[in-house]
Amino acid sequence: MRYPRYTPLALSALWALLLPLSLAAQTAMAAYPDAQIDAARRTAVVRAVERVQPAVVSVHVYHREAVVYRYRDPFRELFFPFSPYRYYRGEQDKMSGGSGLVVSADGHVLTNGHVIGDARRLRRIEVSLTDGRALPAAFKAADPLTDLAVLQLDAPDLPVAPLGRSGDILVGEWAIAIGNPFDLGPTVSIGVVSAVDRDFQEPQGDYYYRDMIQTDAAINPGNSGGPLVNALGEVIGVNSFIYTGGDYSYGSIGIGFAIPIDAARRFLSEVRVHGRVRQPWSGIAQLRDLTQRLVDYLELDSTDGALVVQVAVESPAYVADLQRGDVIVQINDEVVRSVDEAWGILRSLAVGSTCHLEVVRMGERRRVSFELQEQPRWF
Repeated sequence: MRYPRYTPLALSALWALLLPLSLAAQTAMAAYPDAQIDAARRTAVVRAVERVQPAVVSVHVYHREAVVYRYRDPFRELFFPFSPYRYYRGEQDKMSGGSGLVVSADGHVLTNGHVIGDARRLRRIEVSLTDGRALPAAFKAADPLTDLAVLQLDAPDLPVAPLGRSGDILVGEWAIAIGNPFDLGPTVSIGVVSAVDRDFQEPQGDYYYRDMIQTDAAINPGNSGGPLVNALGEVIGVNSFIYTGGDYSYGSIGIGFAIPIDAARRFLSEVRVHGRVRQPWSGIAQLRDLTQRLVDYLELDSTDGALVVQVAVESPAYVADLQRGDVIVQINDEVVRSVDEAWGILRSLAVGSTCHLEVVRMGERRRVSFELQEQPRWF
């Protein structure tokens, strides 16, 4: 076999043609692993954070509080070194912080009620966005029962977070907490949804929490009011409080709770329509826990339930024939085991909703239904 002969000039031309192709191939092969790594880094969590974090804000609240100052006159101390201190009252500004979430293009910011504190002592509220803007905010409304509050910003081009639905939450799915813990600035932590529908029979601080989302994502002081987000980048809850041990002296131990976003939607709708949160009123004025002695006297099966002690005249419950001595065992098909649980369910209902009570009266079960009204000013 005869092989073709190439002149040096032909070989040079061939090498000049193949060299760029070879370099391009090497560059593509070198870039291919980098592209794979970059794609692997951009996980669903990263995309979810990019979608929501621009709408998360840091909230700084300034209150005016009373203080007591201690004073000793230096001139008097020269002659009377053991003279007692004098005390006088004064006032000073105190700053507290938390997180919030822009939920509408017209500047509504959702946060926790306890982040705002006593609205009567408010001096000013400042909100910091992730784009570096620091804006004044006006307090608009709060709900003392659900621990939610809304602020108002007056600024253009506000990013808005997408809100999900509480009914779509899956136990075990990713949960991302975004906020401003310890006033460090925008911070992200991740865990899973540990449980849903957590109810607390006793108030946590000043609030009754129901249907809470439990998560092990790190939540610390300052995260309150910030969003809990799923892997789709949808807000599913408002981070509110944590368990930190017996005396609450530690940070996060992986047990945090968020108000479900459906409850926040109802709160925001109430504020938009009425400009405030109307408090529901059933007319049930006083309830009492059952003791074993009462169980024996009323011929009941257990101490579960709440004994009706007083019903306001001409109230919804009174008109529906709820009577003193009735024992409430269910409210809207939810079992009632104690007075705190009964109040918690009743306070979670909205004005205009129907309340169905299952009661025991003289050994017989009865159903009492009525529509909740707005609480009268005199009540």
